[in-house]
Amino acid sequence: MPENIERPSDDIAALLGRAGELKAQLEENKLDREGLQDVRNQFDAIRTDISDLQKVENDRQADTERKAILSELQGLRSTVGQMRTPSKADLILSMRGPAKADDNFFAALAMARSRDTEIQAAGKARLDDMGSAFADVPFESKATVGGTDAAGGFLIPNNVVADINIQAQPMRSVVDLFTVIDGVRGSAVDIPWEDSGDTRAVIAAAGATKENQDFIVGNYTATLYTLARIFDVGNQLLRQSEGAAEKLVRSKLARAFALGEDYYAIQGSGSSEPYGLLTALGTGGTYVTSHSPSASTVAGNFATAIAKMAGAVAQRGAIPDAVVMNSGDYWTSLTAGDPAGPGFFVDSMGGGFNVNAAAAGQTGAGPWGLRLRHSPNMPSDSAVVGEFSAAVFFRGEGYRVDVSSEAGDRWDKNLTGFRGEEEIAFDARPAVYTGRFQRATNMLP
Repeated sequence: MPENIERPSDDIAALLGRAGELKAQLEENKLDREGLQDVRNQFDAIRTDISDLQKVENDRQADTERKAILSELQGLRSTVGQMRTPSKADLILSMRGPAKADDNFFAALAMARSRDTEIQAAGKARLDDMGSAFADVPFESKATVGGTDAAGGFLIPNNVVADINIQAQPMRSVVDLFTVIDGVRGSAVDIPWEDSGDTRAVIAAAGATKENQDFIVGNYTATLYTLARIFDVGNQLLRQSEGAAEKLVRSKLARAFALGEDYYAIQGSGSSEPYGLLTALGTGGTYVTSHSPSASTVAGNFATAIAKMAGAVAQRGAIPDAVVMNSGDYWTSLTAGDPAGPGFFVDSMGGGFNVNAAAAGQTGAGPWGLRLRHSPNMPSDSAVVGEFSAAVFFRGEGYRVDVSSEAGDRWDKNLTGFRGEEEIAFDARPAVYTGRFQRATNMLP
């Protein structure tokens, strides 16, 4: 590397000239092998020196620029020190470029918190001009109140959101009284049943012909039907609600399926849907008890009707274990009759048979050993007593929710669909026609 590097650019030019001379020697093609090696060594030395000189030149240029910036800053500091306070504030704020007064709020706030008394006064003056509540903000303050947009209104959190208020609706209460079998595969379940009741065997004399009877076994088929519902939700809502929208959708699906199970088990028509309990019982005949309701007599009280129905079930050899009625009727029935009279099913004060009102739609062990369920799915002015455990309610693979943002045109519309499905099967006829249920259709006065 040249020893004199006062002017690196001149030294670089000289080295480039020397490289030109070596090139000319090569072009003359008069060098032997040793001469060629010498030229190669010289080229390598020239390349190394040029690289070192370029580095020196770059360092000198950077140093020159650094000194120029320091000189400008020193001049700026001297100028600011000679200015009055308002001008100093204008200078500091002008460094952020042209903007509206509100856009300079944070710069003014920083000035108002400065330890420099002049800058602090200028910042507070600017905040006063903005109408800010921060004109007298103390140094230890760490947040804005968001009273106005200028005071950080855009930065405050959204409203705190409470849990959504869910529509009032009944629980699934009746299906749980039945024997429930889950995980059924296939399309249907065959339910055989005895077409006639048993009669006693008779004594046969020695040598006499013994009694010979035939019996019939009937069969009903409980078809698996699919309960289904879909809710579509915008993807933006799903993202922005932080899970609340999805939670609500899944909750609504679960509640809808609980209502569906109870409804079809009680009122299913049997045509393209399960054969419900009331459809099998009918409104008259063997399995319907006649009752004359009264609000002032023991004979007309709803408890008497329940006792009649339970007696009819027990007379056929079944064991009544529950009673189901309409929710509104249930609460009205609590006031019927004279609480001091005999045979009352429920005493609102907890007396009599020591059963209090079942506000949640069900009780544990009720009077006479009957569990009590009331449901809006049960028609008004009607009640059923029976051996509910004898009826079997079937479910398929279980309740499930499938989610898709692509099925149909949801991808185009930016939606996600939540599809709930469940297979259920129920046919109340085998349990009803073997004498295990009884109904009354005139319960209230």
